[in-house]
Amino acid sequence: MNIHYRKLQPADSKLYREVRLESLQKFPGSFGSSYEAEIAKPKLSFELNIEQQSSDKFIIGAFDDKKLFGICGFSQEAGIKRKHSGFITQMYIQPGYQGKKLGLVLVQTAIDEAFKIPGLEQIVLGAMTTNFSAIKTYQRAGFTDFGLHWNYSKIGDIYYHMRLMILERNPIAGQ
Repeated sequence: MNIHYRKLQPADSKLYREVRLESLQKFPGSFGSSYEAEIAKPKLSFELNIEQQSSDKFIIGAFDDKKLFGICGFSQEAGIKRKHSGFITQMYIQPGYQGKKLGLVLVQTAIDEAFKIPGLEQIVLGAMTTNFSAIKTYQRAGFTDFGLHWNYSKIGDIYYHMRLMILERNPIAGQ
């Protein structure tokens, strides 16, 4: 394996689309978006961000040589009052690569890239409470709990709850 991580470039947008749609199809309970809604779109929102090389919305890719096997997105909040904050989204590692701590390096690479943005102070994320491996990965990356979004999503008759987590660039002692 020749594993490396980098910000996706315009030429990677089709690879991103394939991996993103796979994540939604294989793990529908882990994401707020649905495969059915996303596949109908001619372009996913992050495809546009990748193609335009947005500095405040990007995807970090995990590659095995030239094969994209993992993605982790970041979006900085818009608006003057919220620009100090951003969020991790769309974290996914293909099943054949899971359980090897590659997700931790992927999310850490996204965190490092995000904190290059001037004025960014905190990163938040949501993980479904049933996604134990993702939660463990986020905790290892330094995220801590700050809330629970009960009944965040519903598939059929099953509700999924989202654990809300935060990472601060310079945490204040005692908080």
